[in-house]
Amino acid sequence: MKLALKIRPQRSNQYTNMVEALAEPELSASPLGPAISELRRAALGGQSYLLVNVEEERIGREECLRLLAHLGTISEVYEYFAEVGGVEGPFLRPLALPWQPFISPEIAEVRRYKGKTNEIFTRVLLNVAIFAGAYATSRERLRILDPLAGGGTTLFVALAAGYDAFGIEQKRQDVETTAVFLRQYLSGEGITFKEVCERRRSGKRYQFEIEPAGKSGEARRLVLVHGDSREAPLHLRELPGGPRVHAIVGDLPYGIQHLGEIGELLRQALPAWVELLLPGGTLALAWNATRLARADICALVERYSGLQTRNDPPYTQFTHTVDRVIKKRDLLVAVKS
Repeated sequence: MKLALKIRPQRSNQYTNMVEALAEPELSASPLGPAISELRRAALGGQSYLLVNVEEERIGREECLRLLAHLGTISEVYEYFAEVGGVEGPFLRPLALPWQPFISPEIAEVRRYKGKTNEIFTRVLLNVAIFAGAYATSRERLRILDPLAGGGTTLFVALAAGYDAFGIEQKRQDVETTAVFLRQYLSGEGITFKEVCERRRSGKRYQFEIEPAGKSGEARRLVLVHGDSREAPLHLRELPGGPRVHAIVGDLPYGIQHLGEIGELLRQALPAWVELLLPGGTLALAWNATRLARADICALVERYSGLQTRNDPPYTQFTHTVDRVIKKRDLLVAVKS
């Protein structure tokens, strides 16, 4: 089956270049990767596409389309024909994708705040975390933790994907404004939710139980905690499902450009984060790699977490430029055996 995958268009060249750089490795990291016998970039009608040949004997058509629907860098999927009835093409036939988000992904787009990470990159980071571990094709209800939650982009991307989302943030104002935004967004969209605010010694903990129309009995949970992520197991204690997650996803502070500072953060926090991670679960971190080498960050993660970093392609192929300040951003994935 030959497919044309439209790379998600962006409003600016800055993000267009980023998405195009991420598209091939995201697809290759997915469970579709082993079934792809051909992969190349092409321009069709002035738009960027990935042309791929998927071996259907290795993965069913329905499962193929379901996986493609989850990709952050792909917006539309077409069946590709070089010619039809002797008429030279190419011709594209649109294919319906069988997966629908739990709530609209726009929740991550409309949330604006200083220092926000682009929501498409966040979606890619989350996908790569899940693809690398034991839950890549799981249909169970996954639990995602962002221990450096900031303004909540990772939480909203995870929620839209149908996962339970847990965030820890040390800045009280970020926690409060994120809780206010979520409350207002759900109310404005007419989405049913229950909210509990707990006042704890370490800070407030907000629990949202969210159930969109048409998804009766399929509620998802978003938990936002004001506290120190070095105490992550404490913050997730006494929650439904217990203090356990399938993946940990986060952005290391982009402003830190000294290996010693990053090393100290990881030394103090990683043991607590990994304690929450289920066997086969994954840690995915993004960082400003302009002055911090990949080998150094991987060594720190392995030293303080005991996880095994993925240093094989495509996991080593996500390096890209963000802007004039962050000339090189990278991500790493590590797996708990």
